[in-house]
Amino acid sequence: MKIHGFILFLLLCEFHGQPYPDERKNSKQKLNASEDSNQEFSTIKIGLILDSKSWVGKVVLSCITMAISDFYMLNGQYKTRIALETRNLSGEPLHSIAATFDLLENAEARAIIIPEMSSEDLFLAALCDKANVPLLSVSSISSFNEHPYFLQLAQDETTQFNGVAALLRAFKWRNVVFIYEDAADTRQILSHLHDTFRDNDVDTVHDIGITLRATDDQIIKKLHNLRTMRTSTIIVHASVYLASQIFKNAKTLEMMSGNFAWIVTSKTMNLLDFQDSAVFETIQGVVGLKSYIPASSKLRDFTLRWRREFQLGQIDLEIRELNVFGIWAYDAIWALAEAIERASVDIFPNRGEGFGLNLTGLAPIRVSNIGSALLSKIRSIKFTGLGGEFQLRNAKLVHETYEIVNVIGNLGKRVGFWKPACGLTKEIHPFTNSCSSNSLETIIWPGFSKTAPKGWLVQVDGKRFKIGIPVNSRFHELIGLHNDEQTNETALSGFCAEVFTLAIKRLNSNIAYEFIPFYNHNGSYSDLVYQVYLQTFDAAVGDITITSNRSQYVDFTLPFTELGVGMVARVDNKDPWFFLKPLSVDLWIMSACFFILTGFIVWFIEHPTNEEFQGSLAWQIGTILWFAASSLVYANSFPKRFTIGPRNVKRNCQTQRRGNTSGDREEMV
Repeated sequence: MKIHGFILFLLLCEFHGQPYPDERKNSKQKLNASEDSNQEFSTIKIGLILDSKSWVGKVVLSCITMAISDFYMLNGQYKTRIALETRNLSGEPLHSIAATFDLLENAEARAIIIPEMSSEDLFLAALCDKANVPLLSVSSISSFNEHPYFLQLAQDETTQFNGVAALLRAFKWRNVVFIYEDAADTRQILSHLHDTFRDNDVDTVHDIGITLRATDDQIIKKLHNLRTMRTSTIIVHASVYLASQIFKNAKTLEMMSGNFAWIVTSKTMNLLDFQDSAVFETIQGVVGLKSYIPASSKLRDFTLRWRREFQLGQIDLEIRELNVFGIWAYDAIWALAEAIERASVDIFPNRGEGFGLNLTGLAPIRVSNIGSALLSKIRSIKFTGLGGEFQLRNAKLVHETYEIVNVIGNLGKRVGFWKPACGLTKEIHPFTNSCSSNSLETIIWPGFSKTAPKGWLVQVDGKRFKIGIPVNSRFHELIGLHNDEQTNETALSGFCAEVFTLAIKRLNSNIAYEFIPFYNHNGSYSDLVYQVYLQTFDAAVGDITITSNRSQYVDFTLPFTELGVGMVARVDNKDPWFFLKPLSVDLWIMSACFFILTGFIVWFIEHPTNEEFQGSLAWQIGTILWFAASSLVYANSFPKRFTIGPRNVKRNCQTQRRGNTSGDREEMV
């Protein structure tokens, strides 16, 4: 504790010595001018700690400024006004501690907003707890510590892990590798992630932590170890800068191919739009989850105004898309301004009792006398903002919907959504709060393939494959086990085993494998197939029928035997009419009647115009009977002329030419 206090003392001394004198002076001048011209307003100071060098800091500052202006333009009758006290970190995150001390002690801020927050910054929440000052964060980094005055006005990143698990289940990927940014906040969520995946029947076979300062050689070394694993489904949970370095080196190792499936979290996707084209070239085919902001006329109008105003203040920067952090910051200011008005606070605070750090020269921090009332009002605020419905639950923003985005070209193509009440869905209907079918749009995977990766790789180095063999097979000619008398070992025999052995030899690879008998009291081949899916076995060999249900879990080889369809009937040599047995007498009579009826209908149609169906009565009856009989023997052919007389029956022959695949042939009818 003494060491921490000494560090705080040094930082505070440095902070008082260098930064912000002009900003504080200007702020006081503006505040005095406001008090002189608007005596009826109560001005409340709100602290803002950000890094003006970062893109998130620039966007958040512009959105907060516009939010204050928009709120009081709409609510001009309110008796309170927010005065913003901005502290710039200038690229040094550790300055946030000194900035917090300055805002609490000197600026007497009644609330503090910090857009970009890490786990190290949770110490600021402890300071605000002591000072009874609400600390508002628009960072999605989750806090598992109990800080009563800490409010997360952004989507908690841990809520997306159920969505990632649903995506894995949709493609039947049971084993994954988790790559994360090795920082304190990410290490905190590892156990939560493992519990979520375990509940969804997903196994994290390996966790790989990579620091933000890792070199390309260090990243390549860790990625190279992945190639020795069987799992090719990789989840990346890292900042956009580190994620871009990971994918750049993965592309060098040829891991951005159709054999690998890469899934990134919102920690990367929420800021991916601000990257240049070189980053997009390395992540083609990646699928990720992105915080979903529903479209609305309010959001569209604000975005247009923001682009105009931001361009005036940042002429040297390219105008990019408005990110979710700016939207959350805008709604946070509206919630805070409304809470301040409801609390009806006084601008003249009483100096409360300080809590001592026992450091020489460091005054105790003021304790706010209106912090608890302000905190209670913020927690109860509900309204429809730019980001949708604004509501807090357990000091966190209630927002659990994510977009499923597929990176193609320099854009992220939306392929669906994930929502706890719906799961994976193509569309969300905001008015009815309903969802479409549980499926996604077509995804283009790495290597520009529309076929989803299998999620596993065939490794041949130092790996002994386990081949499952059905012991309950009834056809030992296809697969069977027998005891070798010479070696006294169980050997495998049968046609399927020989085909498998020859196929392995044709691969020209040194693949080691062993046959493992599969004993099942039910003798179910489906159980054996499911054990392959569970990776108890690497493969299965045997007389296993290919069914649609089993094909959902494993891949089958092409059938190398053709059984076909046959019918078995008993042959009775004593009865010459056995060929009539398959059909009953009634069915034979009915069939004969229909043949005669068909001949009569043809005669009835052709008789008025066709000479072949005219003549004597005997000729016409013979024509009908012959047509009925010929339909049993000759397909699509009918004699043109019959001569029926008392002595003989003459038949004209006609040569018909019929085409087939090998050439024309002649058939005599």
